[in-house]
Amino acid sequence: MARTKKKQRKNNVPGSLYQRNKRWWWKVQLPGEKKCKNRPLKPVGARFATTDYCVACEVAENLWQQAVYQTEFDGRDIEVTHVASLTARYLRYVDEYYTHSKEPQDIRYSLKPLTASYGCLPVAEFGPLKLIDLRDHMIALDWSRKLINQRMGRIKRMFKWAVSRQMVSPVLYQGLMTVEGLKYGRTTARENPKRKPVAEKHVYAVLPYTTGVVAVMIELQLLTGMRPGEMVAIRPCDIERPDGAIWHYCPEKHKNQHRGIERIVAIGPRGQELLRPFLLRAEDACCFSPAESEKQRREKLTAHRKTPGSCGNTVGSNRKESPAKTPGPRYDSTSYAKAVKSAITACNKQRRGEAKAAGVEAALVPKWTPYQLRHTAATKVRKEMGYECAGATLGHTNMSATAIYAERNQGLADEAAKRFG
Repeated sequence: MARTKKKQRKNNVPGSLYQRNKRWWWKVQLPGEKKCKNRPLKPVGARFATTDYCVACEVAENLWQQAVYQTEFDGRDIEVTHVASLTARYLRYVDEYYTHSKEPQDIRYSLKPLTASYGCLPVAEFGPLKLIDLRDHMIALDWSRKLINQRMGRIKRMFKWAVSRQMVSPVLYQGLMTVEGLKYGRTTARENPKRKPVAEKHVYAVLPYTTGVVAVMIELQLLTGMRPGEMVAIRPCDIERPDGAIWHYCPEKHKNQHRGIERIVAIGPRGQELLRPFLLRAEDACCFSPAESEKQRREKLTAHRKTPGSCGNTVGSNRKESPAKTPGPRYDSTSYAKAVKSAITACNKQRRGEAKAAGVEAALVPKWTPYQLRHTAATKVRKEMGYECAGATLGHTNMSATAIYAERNQGLADEAAKRFG
């Protein structure tokens, strides 16, 4: 009787699969590698390469898709078959399209759990139930409801883009759109507290515990109501400085630039006094330098050194000649927020020590972020000069957006109650 030949699965991966000691290996140059490598096709949890050709093909496809996503390989050279390859092509488009915002970074954060859970899944098999499972996974990670809705929306947007490029079926996108966002009070996902203004006394309490550079940034943002991203990007060439008048700062990039909205930040006498020493540099250089801030921090540590100079290490002798990380040319929103957080921590540490020595309870400074300074400035301007002025200070064209930042003046309601109630 003639032996029937077993039908093998057709593989859709580059390179060549071959057998060594009856086990399957793969010779291929993965995206991001400089040369071909021979690698055993080991299933998840296995110690040795598989002897089954179909399993070997599946393992090879998974390895290829993971490499495509991790290196963000140019998807124009590969066929979109799995979620990872679709994600890689979408990220390439995102980097080219969003050039003046942090949206590419936010999209990467949003797609990370998707590729981690379903990167090796064929795109056609990712339906509404898979999206709901992914949403439940985000809830289990203790993410807030609004954050989950934002990231689910970015995932749906990727599939919408894929439909417009004829990479996936419109039916797939329509199915995903049936998955609604989480509703307030109808989910176990936690709710983030509303971001509120920070009291000015708490702001000025932490200034002595940070460097001079960061202290000026904090106070200037409190005076002007700028966004943190606008604050860290100030350059001398971006500021119009007429003598004896209000200065106007026009950021090179800002949040609403793609909408054609012009952003002008007015800087008054106090802000000009703070900013003037930082304008004595190259016109296109950022005013606030992390390197300068680090230098001030080290000088402050040296000034408060407890060990006499004749004892211990000489100042600067124990520093690395080539450290792995060095201060960059400018701050970003994240490093600025970290500097503020460190100052608050140092302030509370000092207060705890003083309270312990005095035998009383410590009055700690609550945690706050640079973005809360924008809320504080808006609330102050709205209280003193009205709603429209607060919107102009923040750079809003829609007054409903101003209501998010400027707290309502409860004092007016109290006065009305005294008079009419």
